[in-house]
Amino acid sequence: MSLNIPMLCRSLWRLMGNKSYKELCDKEWVVAPACVTNTRPALYIPGALDKVTSSSATSSLELEMRRIKGGRTEHAATMAWSLSDAVLHGGYIYKNAAKIPMSIKKENLFLEKQIPEYKDTAVVACGLTDIQFFGHWMTDGIPLLMAARELGPPIRNTEPLTGHQKEYLSMLELNYDPFTGGRIGKLIILEDYGQNDYKRDRYNKIRARFREICPKPTFPGVLLLRGNSGVSTPDANGNRRLLVNEDEIAAYLQSIGFRIIDSTKQSAREIVENTSGARIAIGVEGSQIPHGFYPMADRGTLINILPPFHFNNVLKGQMDCMDLNYAFTVGEVCEGGFRLPLDTLKKTMDLVAATYP
Repeated sequence: MSLNIPMLCRSLWRLMGNKSYKELCDKEWVVAPACVTNTRPALYIPGALDKVTSSSATSSLELEMRRIKGGRTEHAATMAWSLSDAVLHGGYIYKNAAKIPMSIKKENLFLEKQIPEYKDTAVVACGLTDIQFFGHWMTDGIPLLMAARELGPPIRNTEPLTGHQKEYLSMLELNYDPFTGGRIGKLIILEDYGQNDYKRDRYNKIRARFREICPKPTFPGVLLLRGNSGVSTPDANGNRRLLVNEDEIAAYLQSIGFRIIDSTKQSAREIVENTSGARIAIGVEGSQIPHGFYPMADRGTLINILPPFHFNNVLKGQMDCMDLNYAFTVGEVCEGGFRLPLDTLKKTMDLVAATYP
């Protein structure tokens, strides 16, 4: 074990002022400018919003209503900051009084002994959300890695990548630069949450790469099974994000030509091959959904199945940015989770077909 010296040094620096990395940077610049677009409203059948009771814990109903309304939408610029002489230790980057987390693990005064390295230049290529959630890694982490590589060697935390993550990086010919910790001569930090033109360009490159790997003609669509992944523990109100009649929905969709995708059993390559060219992707809101929208057909539509107690339309922004369509349908609370009446799904699909023939 060894003392986390950078953590102790930061405590001393804080006595002289708790500065953020933006205040300590040597250089700040705009990688890509902000922009304004006019986005389409989300599609949903009459009465869908009457079922909604609450948003996700990280959002609000006010924000979600703005998302689905569409219209004039402002997208933030992609920004970069450069810091000299920073230290990465124990999953955290330290620079004087500033601390930048690269891990969701708690900061610790005592750490396993590690051999410090020195890196002349490094670019932070991960964020806290894409570290925690696979879906955010797909939508935010991959584009961030692409942007980071244009500025220098991209680094992430030392947590092992999943099998799907490794496969996607291989298919996209991307990689992180190995660096466990030590001093960094020049550190670049990106802020890249805006769905601006630069983000659109990277999304399009990802989609083009998948079409190159698996060029397939269009077909009706796919259902991305959620199963009980990530829903075993009820929320604070005792609700579970478990679609209890998912098997019924899968059987119907398969009968009309949809392919059924089970990301717990299929490799990333198999998912891309079976999703490429899908006109519609359907699934319960969750991290399995982004498996579908990179390979799906141009001008395709995502139908997001939402629990009434977890109204979350964060993917609306990504779909808009890729010029794909977004629709949602809301289920009903029942014992063990929630259910979506098959008739409700059929009406939503009919609306999609009528609006985007």
